[in-house]
Amino acid sequence: MPQTQQIINTDTQKRIDSYLAEILDIPRNQIQKWIEKGKVCVNGKVVSKNYKLKGEEKISFEPIEFEKPNLKIADCDIKILYEDDFLVVVDKPAGVVVHPGAGSEHKSVVGALLFRGIKLSDIGAPLRPGVVHRIDKDTSGVIVLAKDNNTHFKLANQFALHISKRYYIGICEGHIKDSFGTIKTQIGRHPIKRKQFAVVQGKLAVTHYKVIMRLKDMDIVRFELETGRTHQIRVHMQYLNHPLVGDSVYSKSSKLIQRHALHAFYLGFFHPNSNKFLKFYSKLPKDMIELIG
Repeated sequence: MPQTQQIINTDTQKRIDSYLAEILDIPRNQIQKWIEKGKVCVNGKVVSKNYKLKGEEKISFEPIEFEKPNLKIADCDIKILYEDDFLVVVDKPAGVVVHPGAGSEHKSVVGALLFRGIKLSDIGAPLRPGVVHRIDKDTSGVIVLAKDNNTHFKLANQFALHISKRYYIGICEGHIKDSFGTIKTQIGRHPIKRKQFAVVQGKLAVTHYKVIMRLKDMDIVRFELETGRTHQIRVHMQYLNHPLVGDSVYSKSSKLIQRHALHAFYLGFFHPNSNKFLKFYSKLPKDMIELIG
C-alpha cells in the first residue's frame, strides 16, 4: 500500500496537476489519474485537476501503483558511488542515457541497475523507475535514483525546493565577460527546432556560474543549478554567446572532443531516512582533461 506523501507548495496560480507533474517529473496524465481517484488533497480537501494553487498550501497525495513496464535491461559502464536500502548514487559516463526513451537506446543507467538486481521506485513515467532527476546522454557525472516510492518523493521535494546542491564543470567557447554571475530566464521549446530548447516563454530557469580558469580561447566554468530544466546549462551558455565546446546541437561539433564538454561533478542532498547531508563527487573525465590540455 503506497504511503501518503506531503509537499508544501511554493508556487501560485499553477494548476495542481501541472505543479505535481513538474516537481515529481511524472507525466501529467498520470497525476490526473491520482486526482480523479480522489488521491490528492490540498489542506486536507480533495481537489480537481484544474485547481489553482494559492501558495504555502499542504499538498497530500497517495500514489496509485501502476503495472511495471517492460524495460530493456542490459548492463553498461556505470559506477555505483553509494548504495543503501533507500537509494543508489551513480557516476554516469557520457554516451549513456539515464533511462530508456522512445528511441533505440539499448543501454541506460536504469537498465544497468535493474540488470544488477537493484530495485527502483515504481512511480515514475513508464520507462523511468527511480529517476528523481536527469542529466543529458552526453553529459557525464553523478546522479541519484530512489529505490522506493517514499524515498522518491522526499528526494523530489528537495530538488523542487532547491535544497539539494548540484555543481557542474563546463568548458565554453571564448571568454565570458563577467567572471561570475546568475542567468535567470524562462526556457521552453524552440519555436522552430522542436528538439531544441531556447530562452523563450516557458519555465523559470536559474543558473549560477563562475569562471575558474581562462584558457587561450576557452573558459572553464563552474555551474550551480538552482532549477533543473532540460538542457538548461547548454541553453543558457548559448544565450550568453559562449556555448559549450563540442555542443553540436546548440553550437558546432569539435575535433577536440566528441560531445558537449559538461560534467556533473558534485551532488549533495539530505538522506531521506537519516536526514544526514550526503556529498558525492565525480572526477573530471579523460576527454575533458585532454581538452583542457
